[in-house]
Amino acid sequence: MSGVGREHGGGFEGEALVVWARAGGHPVFLAALHHTASPYGPFVEIVVGEFRSRPGLRPRLRQSTLAVSGGPALATGADGAGLKWWAHDPLREVHWEEREFRLRAEVRRMAVPAVVRSDLLHPGWAGDEAEPARRLPARVQLARIDVEVPADDEQLGRFGGRRPGFLVSTACQIGGEAWLHVVRNLRLSAVPEPA
Repeated sequence: MSGVGREHGGGFEGEALVVWARAGGHPVFLAALHHTASPYGPFVEIVVGEFRSRPGLRPRLRQSTLAVSGGPALATGADGAGLKWWAHDPLREVHWEEREFRLRAEVRRMAVPAVVRSDLLHPGWAGDEAEPARRLPARVQLARIDVEVPADDEQLGRFGGRRPGFLVSTACQIGGEAWLHVVRNLRLSAVPEPA
């Protein structure tokens, strides 16, 4: 496990699938995160959020965790969800049994190095509120994502159907000093500008 994960509450190791939609004139997103290493062992998490902006100000991100299969939330007594993550390149699949939610992603081979804020990948980790956002070396790959969800699901229904999205893999997951060197020399924003 990396020093980020051990020493800081908000560190993230693993992969995150992100898909976008629009609601009320602003972008909203759904992210499925597969934590491959944490102080609590591996677990899966579903997060939703939205970007709001005002003229002259940076966009504000509001996000909340809908479900987790493990991690710090369960350690404090929260109920776990039946979340499962499968990976077999170039495919990823996520199931949330109780919500009848299924996400299937086919990831493109081309990857772009990036540096992403850790609080974009994992909100709510114990101690994260008191820490400044860290930047994690990562790679981003475009993905074609199919989301199956009941049409009457008020939170997730807007994401149903086939949508463009992307897969973020942290450098801890990728490994290799050469990749980290490339990332340090090419910094790209992982958050698109709002329309």
